[in-house]
This record gives sequence, structure tokens and C-alpha cells, in this order.
Amino acid sequence: MDTSGAIIQPAVKRCKSVNLIPGYWIYVCPCGCQYSVSRVARKTEKYFVYCFACKQQNGKYYRVMIERIEFTTNWNGKLNCNSFTTMRLHNPVKYCVGAIKQIYLQGVWKGNAKIIEVRRIYLREINRFIAKLDTGLSPEDCRQLFRTMYKNRPGINWETQLIDLCLLEYTKESKEPELFNY
Repeated sequence: MDTSGAIIQPAVKRCKSVNLIPGYWIYVCPCGCQYSVSRVARKTEKYFVYCFACKQQNGKYYRVMIERIEFTTNWNGKLNCNSFTTMRLHNPVKYCVGAIKQIYLQGVWKGNAKIIEVRRIYLREINRFIAKLDTGLSPEDCRQLFRTMYKNRPGINWETQLIDLCLLEYTKESKEPELFNY
């Protein structure tokens, strides 16, 4: 109660919410917290615009599309394995956990793969372990290869540019149950 006798109600902070159409969506917050892809099945569902990491409501939902990743070289034969890595320029909408990518090697489809983990690194953080696993090259050769891949993009400051190191796993194409799985 205040001095006039009126009851003061505490201010209720309301969370913003959005309606999303059916499909795959990712919530991206400017604080950099990594979220995974969510599947929206019905249009009537409401989704809160809220980051649990920074406790703010300044993020945004983005539609995640099934996109194509092109490889010109099968470094280390990695595309022949069930799981493999790739390094790309940072893009939290394209390279997020749960996103499905169509993998192509020199224009030939290899399969669909799901991103199962993403690490954000700087070019200077590419060490021997990452370089050998991803390309089979030394760390300096791997860094130079990465700079060469993106030479047509002017204005990239390699000291501050984030790189997404993605771990992908091929998805099973068959919808049939395995009868004899020993």
C-alpha cells in the first residue's frame, strides 16, 4: 500500500512470443549462446523469445532450410566415413546443431548429414589435431587453405573472424526397420 491507501501491484514482465509456421527453426541470440534446431509441427504453437543464457529477449527465430554443402576435395577420405568434420565461416543459422545438409563431392550427391556438434573457433586456434582430422595437412597449411577458399570475400579480418567447426553424421536413408540387427 502507498500513502493514499491504494494497493500497488508489482509490474509483471511479459515474455515476447511469436507464432511460427511448420518447419525447422533456430533461435539465435546476440550473446552467442548455441541453440539447436527445433521442429514446429503446428501453426498454433507459440514460442517465447527468450535466451536462457543471458536472460534477455533480444534474439530472433530464423527458418532453417535443408541446404547443400559442396566439397571440391575429399580431404583425408573423410566423406567416406559415417561422421566427418567441416570448417566454414561462422553462420549461426546455417551451421547449427540439428540442421540437415545435403553433401555433394564435385557435384555428386554423397548423402544427407545432420550437424551433431558445432564449435566456434578462430583461424589461429586451428591446431595439429583439428588440421590433421579435417584436411590431413599441417596447421599452417590448413590455415592457408582456408584463407584461399575464401579469397573472393573481401574485408575478412582473419584475426576476428569466427569459424564454425562442424561435426556431421550421415543420416540413414531407409525408412524400413532392420530385421536382423545383431
